[in-house]
This record gives sequence, structure tokens and C-alpha cells, in this order.
Amino acid sequence: MNKSIYTIVFGVFAAAALAATPFYSANSKVYAENNCDFRQGLKNLSMAGTDSRENYSQENVRKELDVRKEILNLATDCAIGEALEIQSNVKSAQANYPEIRDDRNRILSRLDEIISYYRIQKDAIKDLGIEGSKIFSANLRIWRDSNYVPMDELGKNFLIFAKNQDILQITQNRFNQISLTLKTLGLADNQKISDILNQARKNLRLAGENNDSVKNIFKRLAWPNDASDLMVSSLRYLKDAYQNFFDISKEAQEIISSAK
Repeated sequence: MNKSIYTIVFGVFAAAALAATPFYSANSKVYAENNCDFRQGLKNLSMAGTDSRENYSQENVRKELDVRKEILNLATDCAIGEALEIQSNVKSAQANYPEIRDDRNRILSRLDEIISYYRIQKDAIKDLGIEGSKIFSANLRIWRDSNYVPMDELGKNFLIFAKNQDILQITQNRFNQISLTLKTLGLADNQKISDILNQARKNLRLAGENNDSVKNIFKRLAWPNDASDLMVSSLRYLKDAYQNFFDISKEAQEIISSAK
């Protein structure tokens, strides 16, 4: 096999394997699984609540309040731990391009604010009464759904997005190498090869457009969003481009073999 074609084929296989691999978030909720078991606390709260209702006394009310505070302290500790976990993963993500570093810093800054908020709320638990603890719990859940949950999702998607940038660059580099090799071999004007190369170019453009849409999501920290769908679509276009590269390699080899 011609050395240039050999390089194209095996370069395509390497890149294709890379693109086909799903990149899952490093954040596997290890902290939550190991530290955030509320079952015993909720069981204790049910018992304490029953005691305070059926046998009202200051002591039983105090016991119920103590259990409520224990659960709230655990909840805020878990919230802080989860936020620190995703923050650590985002911080360690590769950011080889200025735009990606800006996105990462934007997410980290917002997570800093979230962690600070949780710590302030934790400090307020000691002064709560029974009714105050109920209101506190409800408000904390509402705040979490509106603030932490979006950043948790954005952070996880960023880990995938950051890795995808290298895949996009690898694919573009491969396209450029193939285009140059075809010119060197005098095959760039072959109609069939030209058509396949144009399809590869189109797939790269579509993958880039989807990627740019995701960039805009991270630039604005927009939520809800369709970042996951866009990233999947982008990788599919890249996979199609790799198939185009393989088809070009096969067609070029047939032409070279028939000319011998």
C-alpha cells in the first residue's frame, strides 16, 4: 500500500475510535453516595414528630427540633460537598483554548458563589425554630433547583465539551492532511474523490456549527439548554467525516492500484 494512503487510513481509524468514545463526567456523585444518606435521619424525624404531637412537651419539641437541625446540617454539608466535587472536576478539565479557559473560569466563579451561599445558610441553622426549619428547608430546595442544579448540569456538560475541542481540532487537521496528500498524489481533481471530500467538508462545518452553539451556551451560562443534544450531533457529524476519510482512502488506493 502507498505510504501516504497507509497514513491516511490508519490516521482515520485512530481519530474515529477517539470520536466514537463517549466521554462521561468524572463527577459520579461519589460524595453524595458516600455521605448523604438521609434515611435514618428521616426515620428519626418521623418518630420525633409523632412524639411531639401525641405527647406534647418542651422536651419532645426540642428533640424534634434537634433532629430537624441535624438533617438540615447534613443537607447543607452534602450540598457543599457536591458543589466542591463538580468544581474540582471542572477545575481539572483540560482547557487548551482561551475561550474554553474563560468558560471554565465563569463556571468556577459561579460555583464559588453557590458554595459560599450554602455555607452562610448552614451557619443560620443553629438559630432556627420548628417552623423556621420548615421554611428554611423549603426555601433551600427552591434555591437549589434554581441555582445549583443548572450549574451542576452545565459543569458536567463542560467536561465533555472541553474534551470535544481536541477531537474537533484533530478532525480538522486530518482533513487538511488528506487534502494535501490528494493534491500530492494528483487525485484532488478526481470527481468521486472530490465529491466525498466535499461531503467531509460539509460534515466538519456542521459539527463546527453545533460546537459554536454550545460555546454560546457556556458563554451565557444559559439554562435550560440543549448542549447535550448539540454535542451528540456534533460528534455524529465527525463520525460521518471519518467515514468519508476512510472512503477517500479506499477510493484512492483503488485508483493507484489500477494505474500500476
